[in-house]
Amino acid sequence: MRYTLQINIMARNQLISKDGTISMYAGVGGKSLEKLLKRATASLTYSALCLPDNISERGLETVPQYYYRDDGMRLWDIINKFVAACLSLYYQHDEHVQKDTELQCWISEIFTNGFLGRDSSGIPSSFQTLKELIKFVTMVIFTASAQHAAVNSGQFDFGGWMPNYPTALRKPPPKEKGQTTEDTILETLPDVSTTVNGMAVLKLLSKDSADHYPLGYFPENLYDEEVPCKLIEDFQKDLRKMSDDIEKRNKTLELPYTYLNPKNVDNSVAI
Repeated sequence: MRYTLQINIMARNQLISKDGTISMYAGVGGKSLEKLLKRATASLTYSALCLPDNISERGLETVPQYYYRDDGMRLWDIINKFVAACLSLYYQHDEHVQKDTELQCWISEIFTNGFLGRDSSGIPSSFQTLKELIKFVTMVIFTASAQHAAVNSGQFDFGGWMPNYPTALRKPPPKEKGQTTEDTILETLPDVSTTVNGMAVLKLLSKDSADHYPLGYFPENLYDEEVPCKLIEDFQKDLRKMSDDIEKRNKTLELPYTYLNPKNVDNSVAI
């Protein structure tokens, strides 16, 4: 959770405020952004946040050369292995999970306030088994590290060429094929000022943080017990092996996929 509060404060003040970048230079801002986010969160499900479930639900298991899936699934498994080992050390039985009142209050608050008590979301309102807890904690770590890297780090690579990712349009998109001309495209794409300001934000968001700590490495000594320290070492070893494998694969690719290389994944939502 390193820097989470700070980055959210900056986003509220500089991105989505009345005079923020999104409000000033994006087609969706102000009240429209509020409506969009409400629609998005109303349809958000637990399975969409859990990569193995999400890949399966979308039928993407066999799509060739899908490196987000390949690297993401491997990272999910590495994180899950680490989480399972750590939590199993402190919760030996399901009953230990059930009787941890602070843990139960934590997930209840997430279900009630974060997902508005929507049973349809699939988010658990309580933990009954250690297996459930391991999956949820894996999801939280994966979302705040790997998933954030996957959707954040490539924004400028993709949107640096504005037609890929225009922040706004000056005319509605065409409703029929074959009616578009070079003139109508230029009339529809945003003006220079909107383009430059939108690209500047993408460049800023895509930059590595000044004090980057990759996944599995922490600025604080979180544990001094022998077993957790050994588990962290094993976690780091698995991540280094994955990083080496990705770099070897990327040498053979015309367009390397680097965003889920553990070296490039921050250990939190930090930019």
